Amino acid sequence: MNATHALGPLLAALLFPLPSLAATASEPRSGPLAGLGDYLAGQGITPHIQFLSLSMKNLDTGPRPHSFGNSGDLFVGADIDLATFAGLDGAALHVEQTLFILDQGTGVPTSRNWQGAAGSYFGGAPIHNDLTSNQLSLLTYQQTWLDGQVDLNLGRTNARRYFYIYNCESTVTCNDPIIEASTGILPPPYGAWGGYLKYQATPQWYLHGGAFESNPVDYLKHRQGLDFSTDDASGTSLLLGVGSQRQDGYGFHYELNGYYNTSKQEDPLTGATAFGSAGAFFKFQQAVWRADGGSGSAPQALLLFGSLSAAADAKQPFSHFAEAGLTYLAPFDRPQDKLNFKASYLRLNDHQLRFQQQARIANDGDSRLGRRNVYALEANANIALTRQLTLEPSVQYLINPDNFYNPEARELSGNGFVVGLQVSLDVGSLLGL
Repeated sequence: MNATHALGPLLAALLFPLPSLAATASEPRSGPLAGLGDYLAGQGITPHIQFLSLSMKNLDTGPRPHSFGNSGDLFVGADIDLATFAGLDGAALHVEQTLFILDQGTGVPTSRNWQGAAGSYFGGAPIHNDLTSNQLSLLTYQQTWLDGQVDLNLGRTNARRYFYIYNCESTVTCNDPIIEASTGILPPPYGAWGGYLKYQATPQWYLHGGAFESNPVDYLKHRQGLDFSTDDASGTSLLLGVGSQRQDGYGFHYELNGYYNTSKQEDPLTGATAFGSAGAFFKFQQAVWRADGGSGSAPQALLLFGSLSAAADAKQPFSHFAEAGLTYLAPFDRPQDKLNFKASYLRLNDHQLRFQQQARIANDGDSRLGRRNVYALEANANIALTRQLTLEPSVQYLINPDNFYNPEARELSGNGFVVGLQVSLDVGSLLGL
């Protein structure tokens, strides 16, 4: 069994959405705790400590231009190969605690914080609302059979750890409004009860599915992931999908997923309620050019990626989301760096748009309806300063931005720029763990 298969899968997805479509050799440990790291590895224990700090600046858009927000998270966890540790073939235990530090402008209601200052989904979504000082974000048992062909995960977890949601090589702005607003999945890295099953039908094709508790009350009541009851659960998020992946010179990853959220849905305009909401999302990444023609002798490559998501329920804030972009690997002869360019499109549902209009009017604001079609153009980069330290600057230009996070803002938001900087430090590797 590959015990590192689920080594902080969500964190790995955020930091390295697709491992450059090429394998990289592991380096020997170095650092003051390298001896401890080697000992733990011998026992089947792989610890990880990762620090991420995201700073966002709203230059000239949204209800509060020139605003600033910051979210700093420390992820501390371990993966235990139970075959080595306890003689249980194909089994592993995964645990992770997230510490929320260096936060500024996070929290609810969103209107008072960074998201409300930026107003629109594209501008506001990168900084999530960390409400507590810490959170038990992962506690799962993993069991594989048939040499890893069948993979089962059960426990306290998040659906984003298992489904191909982060495909755009960007920690800062790899967000999907349909997944965020309609599936019932909690924001990362918050965990709830869940189960996930994957069947690798062939070396290239796989089927997978999962059921995950939707419990935003647990998140809003600052329970830090320690209340294991389901009394306040609003429903269940069910996901089922099929995917195809190959990692070679011209590798790719394609995945189509459907979801059903059993929670009660409320129309923002009329207040009408109904149980259940469905939709689907498709993600892909495909290598389209390599400097070495696929021989593996040079790291430069061009990747094409894209997304298409849809919510079938008119009560949802957004109906469609589409995105396309390019990633250039190893620019300027720097093998660990990446440059990314993408364009995004979001369509608001009619009732969401009219709800925002009524909220503005009630606040003695602009009576115009606004526009349903929102666009974003973005450039970002991953700059590896060292093996452990990475910077990710980002700049977005928003066109026809909505005020999803601050519907009572008196003015319609104008076009403008939002910039960000993500700092990622692999503290565990630095220490030798």
